[in-house]
Amino acid sequence: MKSRCNSRNVAVFLSFCFAIVLVASWTKMSDETWNLPTNDDNSRNRLQTSAKMALAECQEKIKQTRKISAISSAGNGPKELPEILEPLANKELKPPGEASPEEELERIWNYMYQRQYHCTESKYLGGQPSGPFKGDGAYDLCVEKQFWPQGGDKTKCLVYSFGINNDFSFDDEMAKLGCEVHSFDPSMTLADNSVTNTGVIFHKIGISNEDNDSGFNGWKMRTLKTLIKELGHEDRHLDFLKVDTDRGDGTGFEDVVMQELLETGLYKCVRQFSFELHLPGPLTQPRLLNRCRLLYHEMRALNDGGWRLYNTTDNVRWYKAQVNQDYTQRRNKNDIVKGGGAVILWESSFVNFEVTGTCKEVLSR
Repeated sequence: MKSRCNSRNVAVFLSFCFAIVLVASWTKMSDETWNLPTNDDNSRNRLQTSAKMALAECQEKIKQTRKISAISSAGNGPKELPEILEPLANKELKPPGEASPEEELERIWNYMYQRQYHCTESKYLGGQPSGPFKGDGAYDLCVEKQFWPQGGDKTKCLVYSFGINNDFSFDDEMAKLGCEVHSFDPSMTLADNSVTNTGVIFHKIGISNEDNDSGFNGWKMRTLKTLIKELGHEDRHLDFLKVDTDRGDGTGFEDVVMQELLETGLYKCVRQFSFELHLPGPLTQPRLLNRCRLLYHEMRALNDGGWRLYNTTDNVRWYKAQVNQDYTQRRNKNDIVKGGGAVILWESSFVNFEVTGTCKEVLSR
């Protein structure tokens, strides 16, 4: 048996703390005032008070957290957790949360393109087979035994896929591998609990930070924790979690999912996580700048919990098809700070080196 030192556990919660503070300001901006920046002094005071309360609560949680997670090692044993080297360009930037919009963009940009782990056995599954959007909807699966231990578990691999938009290609491929696949999308007209010809189970439900039968856009929304419980998967690992969702304003729900993984500890029962990261501009808007900072801190907190980024793909397919076939992500980068309407889309994948138990086990700790 081997264990990580206390400083790693504390690092997880310190990163998590900063994310909580950012969430306090981000979520207070309700959907009703989504596009209206507040200049009201009382509103700012309420946000600051909320952030301070969240930070104090998190600091108390750190004091109470002293137990160390252990990882069993048998046979050849699991691979060692790779060290993350801070991109050299980021060392010159001001600390996260204090930097300018240009520097905050530079920080997350450099982070996304620095591969933290090299998966030697992986395969792209699904996606559009041809046309201008060829490859759209495809995601990478790392099939190294440590992260895809099929055959060792008594149960099927379990896959949750959020955001379908009538494209089941990835989900179908996962089902063909023998997995139990659950697909979620409240925007589709397909009936709830429908089953595709590959055995994929469809749920007309969206992912959210709260349970609501008439939530965002009037849709049925659930937290990840609630879905795991309602679908009877508490005693299992979540082998693959995919999130590719849209709010309609250029952002997505990936920040909501990562925040819940950190708050609940569910990140300890997820083996792989693939998602589309939405980063709209202009980052001169406080709401969008806060979200940029939040996404970075969530991913760094997941790093502290044993997750490593192993793949990032630029999704510029729409721009190539509709604007210019030579379009690159760097053009979006130039427009994202002050320009209007630009959106950076990254399709990214993490593997988890420190899966410590089933979802029920990690929730009970």
